[in-house]
Amino acid sequence: MSSFLGIEIAKKALFANQRAQQTVSHNVSNANTPGYSRQRVILESTHTAYGMGVNWQMGTGVKISDVDRIRDDFTDRQFRNENSGLGQWDIQSNILKQVEAVFNEPSDIGISSVLNEFWKGWETLSKDASSQEARETVKERGITLANTINHAFTQLDDIINDINYRISIKVNEINSIARQVSKLNLQIQQTEIGGASAADLKDKRDLLLDQLSDLVQFESYEDENGIFTINVGGAILVKGGDSANMEFDTSVKNGKVTWKEYSSDVRILKGELKGLRELRDDKLQKYIDQLDTFTEVFVKKFNEIHAKGFNLDGQDGINFFEYTGGVLSVDPEIVNNPSKIAAAQDENGIPSDNRIALELADFRNKIIEIDGRNCTIDEYYGALISKIGVDSQEATRAADSQAFMVSQLNERRQMTSSVSLDEEMTKMIQYLHGYNAASRIVTTIDEMLETVVNRMGITGR
Repeated sequence: MSSFLGIEIAKKALFANQRAQQTVSHNVSNANTPGYSRQRVILESTHTAYGMGVNWQMGTGVKISDVDRIRDDFTDRQFRNENSGLGQWDIQSNILKQVEAVFNEPSDIGISSVLNEFWKGWETLSKDASSQEARETVKERGITLANTINHAFTQLDDIINDINYRISIKVNEINSIARQVSKLNLQIQQTEIGGASAADLKDKRDLLLDQLSDLVQFESYEDENGIFTINVGGAILVKGGDSANMEFDTSVKNGKVTWKEYSSDVRILKGELKGLRELRDDKLQKYIDQLDTFTEVFVKKFNEIHAKGFNLDGQDGINFFEYTGGVLSVDPEIVNNPSKIAAAQDENGIPSDNRIALELADFRNKIIEIDGRNCTIDEYYGALISKIGVDSQEATRAADSQAFMVSQLNERRQMTSSVSLDEEMTKMIQYLHGYNAASRIVTTIDEMLETVVNRMGITGR
């Protein structure tokens, strides 16, 4: 009887070592698979058999109790939290570089340079108020200035449209990931109910969670009933096999991200979605408002001086610029006839009177009130460019800092979860020896049974 028990023990050892060897092969084959966590076979002894009528016990072999997925949940949570911060700052850094390129300061084609050429044109006109050539230059440089400022407005508006498009894409990605995770939850639940390991399915789910963390900050947990839940800003995105949906209002430029099921705004704390919305509603809108204030005050104050002057036709009250509907342009009368440019302060001094031209040329140095500040028009514009540069540098520094933290945490995760080929080769040899030893036991017991069945009782015949 014990011989048959010995064969059973050896058979269990063969199966256990064979299954362990398959797990090693699975690890090796997935050594370069993104998101894969190495697996480890957990071996344990089977129940003990007791001798009949005597006080002794006997082992009955080995079995695989489980296949563990080597994963550090705490580091995973840290990684995803910091990765959300990286997504937020990285996307802001990239877009703010585009904003810097819009103003392109300092350069020969930036607003500062074009504005400087405009002032030079007025200085030239002030030296000869009767010069048609100088007036033509002032007109053309005024048109160039208007076009340059309008182009900046257009490009900033295009960036906002691009941000809204990106937000809509990110919302769709979040909804897609939520649906995939909910399906995986069901598959994992069904697999584990059947007694099998769902390690590979959990790896797929964790990889999706890593992708989700780049888009939005969330919390994930598994309750006492084994139901996996994802919570975004206090609202449930995924619970078991169910998932909610986010919606984005594309009909307005400052559209909000809302929950379809809960009819409320999504509370976004970190991630690319947070970075895009913050950039659109706070930073970019402030840049546009400041550029609008700059243009509006500049036009108003400049026109006040120009309108009190007289042109070569003896007319006064003509504005040099028009700024309506967010579009800057040179007055059509001046565009059609540069003689309409006012340079004289006294009608009787035409055409040699240059006092208005001098005052306009010196306007760049005049202290005026802009947005609650007393400064020159150039200083106000310079402060805007400085603010954009500071915001861009801050975003870049924050993105670099977050990237370093994410890299360190990911390295720590890899040390825990990634496959070490050297370690797997060692286990392969270990399980091979275990398998060979178990097969040798079967052979030995077979030889013992051969002796009992075929050779016992025939000695001396």
